Formats: sequence, C-alpha cells, structure tokens
Amino acid sequence: MNFHYLNKMIEYIENNLDNEVDFNELSKITNTNLFILERIFMFLTNMTITEYIKKRRLSKAFEEIRNTNYKIIDIAFKYQYNSASSFNRSFKQLFNMTPTECRKGIGNYKIIPIEYFETNKGKYNFDYEIKKINSIFLYCYHITSKKHSDLLYKIKQLYQKVKTNGKYNEFNEIGMYGIFFKEENIYHYYLGSTKYFPNLEKYEIKKNEYAEFKLISREQEKIVSLEEKINKQWIPSTNYNIKNNLKIELYKGDNCFIYLPIK
Repeated sequence: MNFHYLNKMIEYIENNLDNEVDFNELSKITNTNLFILERIFMFLTNMTITEYIKKRRLSKAFEEIRNTNYKIIDIAFKYQYNSASSFNRSFKQLFNMTPTECRKGIGNYKIIPIEYFETNKGKYNFDYEIKKINSIFLYCYHITSKKHSDLLYKIKQLYQKVKTNGKYNEFNEIGMYGIFFKEENIYHYYLGSTKYFPNLEKYEIKKNEYAEFKLISREQEKIVSLEEKINKQWIPSTNYNIKNNLKIELYKGDNCFIYLPIK
C-alpha cells in the first residue's frame, strides 16, 4: 500500500481524537477494504487501529492533565471515555501512573507519537521531562558558518582542538554544553561549560521551560538519531511549540541530555 494514503488516514485520526472515528471513512481514505486495512496496519505497527487510537488519545490526555487545570473527568470525556474508572484503568496500564499522579507531576512525561509511515522508520516511544531552567551563563568557543555542512566540519575541528589543549577534560568535569542555532542565515555552535575561562566567549542560556530528553549514550550517531526522531515524531505529536531552532546538548557522565525551549 502507498504510505501516502496511510498517512492521510493517520491525519484524519489525529484530527478526530476528541470525536468518534469513523472506520468506514478510514477505508475510503485508503481505498482499502477495512478487514485488509486492519491486517496491513497490524503488520506495520504491531497494534490494531483501535489500539493506536486509544494510545494517541491517552497521550493527548496526559499532556492536558499535566499542563492544564481542566478536570480530569472532563478530559476523560473529551477523549471518548464514558467513565472515570475505565479511563483511570487504561491510563495506568499505558503510563504506569494514575491520572491523579500525573496531575501532581509524578514521573516523566510520556507520549506515544503519531504513527507516520515512511521507509525504514524506527519505532520510538518518548519519555521526557518539562523543566523550568533559570538563566545559565557559559564560557564557550564559538564557531559560525553559512553552510550546515561546513559547520559540521568546523565542529569536528573544534573538538580536536579542545581535546589537544586540555579544555575538553575541564569542560567534562562539570558538564559540557553544545549549543546550536541558526540566526539570519548564519549557523552558530557554542562549546563550553559553566566554568569561568577569561579568554572564552560568554553565552547565556535564557530562563525558560525546556523539554528534556535523556540519552544513555554519548555516541554521535545515537544522538543524531534521537534528534531526528524528536523532529519527525515528537514535535508533530505534541501540543508544544518550539520557540526557535535552538538546540542544547549537555554531556554529563555517560549521558547526553537534549533540551528544546518550548512556548
């Protein structure tokens, strides 16, 4: 089946999570017999269409419980649950916490992302936190480039430089930051830490709310892979707006933390 039609079906589902989903409409969108469509969806996702809709509704409910003051029972009704008991049971089964615990801020944010179909797309369920971070001042090396490919080359050279001059180990002792953004068609990258160095450029991480993703690895390939999943799956699947193209990486111990500023 052409993935284009499956993605159109997913778009219809996403637009109707707070309404009844018409399965006959899914069949029309994909021009496929519903029985065959169910089998194809199960083969590609290892879950039924009904299970997928349920998980997406609960993911949306999670966000609203955590981020709004709406009554939990009203959120349950909005996402097509007829009773508090069935909603609570389904919510805890998926997220391993009750809606009340979610409202209290217990545990990380969790989400089942939109199931976009594309060739060689890996499955990934996101576990993240929303954190309020106060202003942080860093002391950094700063490089720029008009081309992204040139910036990547310069970044590799920069890392070689800081490993040679010993700054890499000094940054690592308290946590090393990598800051990336594009401004007025110029790519910027900052590498540094909170430790004061008089000969390095000062950079301020602005006070804001950030989505924090933790990766138990510092391998560049795994970091790039997670960032691609965040861009392609997490951002479209949530209600958050990313404030700009700023991306912050914090390397600490054996972990890499990725921060995105949210509105």
